[in-house]
Amino acid sequence: MDVALLAIGGLVATIWGAVYALRGSLLAGCLVLIIVMSALGHPFFHTDVGPITVSLDRMLIPFLLVAYVVQRRLGMTDPKPMMPADYLLFALIGVITVSTFTHDWRVQGPTGVPPMWRLIAGYATPAAIYWIARQSRLTQSRVELVYKVLAVYGLYLGFTGIAEVSGQWWAVYPKHIADPTVGLHYGRARGPMVQLPTYGLYLAICGLSAWIVRPRLSQRWQVLLLATLPVMLGGIVFSYTRSVWMGTGLGILILLGMTLQGRTRNLVLGSMVAGALVVGIAKADSIIGIQREGSFGEGRQSALARASFTYVSWQMFLDRPIWGCGFGQFPIEKYPYLADRSTDLDLEGIRTLSHHNTLLSLLTETGLVGLGLFLALLAFWARDAWQLWHSSVTPEWVKLQAVLFLAALGVYAVQLLFHELTYSPMENSIIFFVAGITAGLRPLSLVPEKPVVAKAA
Repeated sequence: MDVALLAIGGLVATIWGAVYALRGSLLAGCLVLIIVMSALGHPFFHTDVGPITVSLDRMLIPFLLVAYVVQRRLGMTDPKPMMPADYLLFALIGVITVSTFTHDWRVQGPTGVPPMWRLIAGYATPAAIYWIARQSRLTQSRVELVYKVLAVYGLYLGFTGIAEVSGQWWAVYPKHIADPTVGLHYGRARGPMVQLPTYGLYLAICGLSAWIVRPRLSQRWQVLLLATLPVMLGGIVFSYTRSVWMGTGLGILILLGMTLQGRTRNLVLGSMVAGALVVGIAKADSIIGIQREGSFGEGRQSALARASFTYVSWQMFLDRPIWGCGFGQFPIEKYPYLADRSTDLDLEGIRTLSHHNTLLSLLTETGLVGLGLFLALLAFWARDAWQLWHSSVTPEWVKLQAVLFLAALGVYAVQLLFHELTYSPMENSIIFFVAGITAGLRPLSLVPEKPVVAKAA
């Protein structure tokens, strides 16, 4: 029965996919894929077709790729010249691919995730979304529509998170959010992603998008939008996750620092920094040992585990500094290092855990080459966005996109330091999507927009 329904659904999807390939917006397609991926992904629906597990987002990916190829051949895309960041991205994907297949790419270890899946989900899929968004036709109305959709999505995420922590399960959808056996971090605001780093990253970027699009709305809609921002902030607060709090704070700091002017900026930023320092100093012990879904000590144990990861990662890096131990091999290659008794750290405590730091994970698995390419990619993306914002010929709406990306990059950078973000396509896809839009608008900082001249009647 499931196979028959899947076949019927596949036929309908193929028909509509053909229509979309010829007439649909690639930018909208990327946005829909990201929302489906995060809200209606594997926990919402999946079925096995032979050796392949099929979910809604995995069905959408090939349609988006085919649509891009078709529209590219028909001249419906807007190809932009290659930039240094693009070469860095291709080099990074190449290095990770070689590293994956020159080692045991089927090994799973305690995480149950093979390296090839991490390659596809953590890097290849986000890179495809970046490239398609970058090459799509980007207009002010289309880009602002992205902000509006993300703002609405953020309202949904914030409301859902508040409903979770208050036990209002009737208001939570999809229903897999209410299942404690699905995902991680049950008991906190975790949204349809059912894991906190992803939920916090998405909610923060949605909130930043809402603030960016605010000046483009009518006064009535601006008031309504400002009334919904506390809902989004509530979801972030009730995530009870330090990295989400810090990342959101950094993103807001960047956003306000680049959009406010004069004394107002100094007053707001000074107050934020002073407030953060006071809270950090006064509540340092409470923050480190924050009570979450379990006992008070679980938060402290999570913080201490990161010290063990750092120590083991450094020892592994010293042994293989250039190319690393192989992409996806850390869960297995770490075992010999856990027997080290020259340190007081509880190294055995991380035996069954995945890495807690994306940068250190890249360093141990792909060495200085892989981590260097990744950091260079982020640096060039940030540099291009900064130049986009500073250019005197950049339209105002494009400058706001540059601001959004830099603020989102701040949120993302903090998550990189506290979590391994490559076990699903959700985390990198959202930041690569925003980066793709920014890269696609980069040429507008080099030449002024052509004025629209009305034709005589």
